[in-house]
Amino acid sequence: MTSQPSHPDPTPPTDFDHRAAARDSLLGLATGDAYGAQHFVPENLRLLRDGQLPPAPWPWTDDTEMACSVLAALWLRGKVDPSELAGSFACRHDFDRGYGPAMNTLLRQVRQGGSWQKLAQGLFEGQGSWGNGAAMRVAPLGAWFAVDPEEAAWQAAQSAKVTHAHPEAVAGAVAVAVAAACAARSRGSGLAVREFLDPVRTLTPVGKVHDGIEEALELARQPHAELAAHRLGNGSQVSAVDTVPFTLWCAARHPDDYPAALRAAASVGGDVDTTCAIVGGIIAARVGAEGIPPLWREATEPLPAWAEVDRPGSDLHRDDLLHVQPLTNPRPVPVPGGTWSPGQWQRVRHGVRAQAMEEKWNILLEGDRLLLLRSWTGMCIFEVQVAATDEGWRPVRAWVESDRGNYRRGTDEAEAAMLELLLDQYFGREGRPELWSRYKRLRFGG
Repeated sequence: MTSQPSHPDPTPPTDFDHRAAARDSLLGLATGDAYGAQHFVPENLRLLRDGQLPPAPWPWTDDTEMACSVLAALWLRGKVDPSELAGSFACRHDFDRGYGPAMNTLLRQVRQGGSWQKLAQGLFEGQGSWGNGAAMRVAPLGAWFAVDPEEAAWQAAQSAKVTHAHPEAVAGAVAVAVAAACAARSRGSGLAVREFLDPVRTLTPVGKVHDGIEEALELARQPHAELAAHRLGNGSQVSAVDTVPFTLWCAARHPDDYPAALRAAASVGGDVDTTCAIVGGIIAARVGAEGIPPLWREATEPLPAWAEVDRPGSDLHRDDLLHVQPLTNPRPVPVPGGTWSPGQWQRVRHGVRAQAMEEKWNILLEGDRLLLLRSWTGMCIFEVQVAATDEGWRPVRAWVESDRGNYRRGTDEAEAAMLELLLDQYFGREGRPELWSRYKRLRFGG
């Protein structure tokens, strides 16, 4: 939870569907990736200059394959779990999709049991990769967290470090995610260039990517892609620094015209599948799948069946769980302080469902009650009443199970500490180890 949540404008419509926006962004990313990849074929460059499409079919590349894993992770958890995402990248890794040599090696080693943390940190003599791979796959994540660009930025950083540990690569992912969030949250309203790029500039960490975004803002009024690419780069160095600022320029110039934005990105060459993937993911977050021309979508290779992009999604419901047992002897405990940001509240609504035996908790929101349930038995241990305030949603009352046959509780202070620890673990951002230390002290002494 955060004590000072932000609510950037413009706010999304009240009926905003973050799952649909993320799905649209993925379709736009995949179509852009596939379209851009065709322009590595020299014969297709002439068609581009003549305003014609490359011949179908258009296979997609590693950009799309990794983006599918990102969206699948959000579908499952409502947030990024870096270890699970690393596993998905490694499991779904198709060598023939155009991965770079370093990433092919890293994903193979992860699949063989290597530590993704050590492998990612160890790339390029310990600097970590500063490539554009973290940025190319992240637009659907930004659309998912459109209600909260700050949350989008934080989650993007978590997704980036799985493979790209260099700060500039992380900054590139943050910039693209925030851009997609701003695009998605502006659906149905106008979007001025500064309204679009100012939040991106604000939330992107200081560095070379940030400097490029500043320059993209300066260039936004001029219409020539060649000049923008000359100043900002076109991805030919396959770095976040020479890729992300130009893609943001393309998106800012053509926020409502998917084909024009993609043609601008493709017209200057470079790492054209990735620049088009990024631009396509951002623009589709705003215009929706219907904004992608049908001929383009038909030409694009279908997304993999394992991505299940067409399945309906919903927040956790009690029918999704085997058992839900209410508190039998509730006793009040002190309520944790703080307020959830809009993105954190979206995660609260999404719920928590244990995916393995070692995961001990399911967390279900029903009305204004948040139930923290033992995953093995469905027994409710904590119940939290939540309420909307001017600052956002927050806990206002809490109870703990006090039947010793169901739960051997500690003192009120210890149980309040345990509740705060759990809420921070599942819905916070940065881990707070002091909460665990305080709980152990209150519960066990010492």
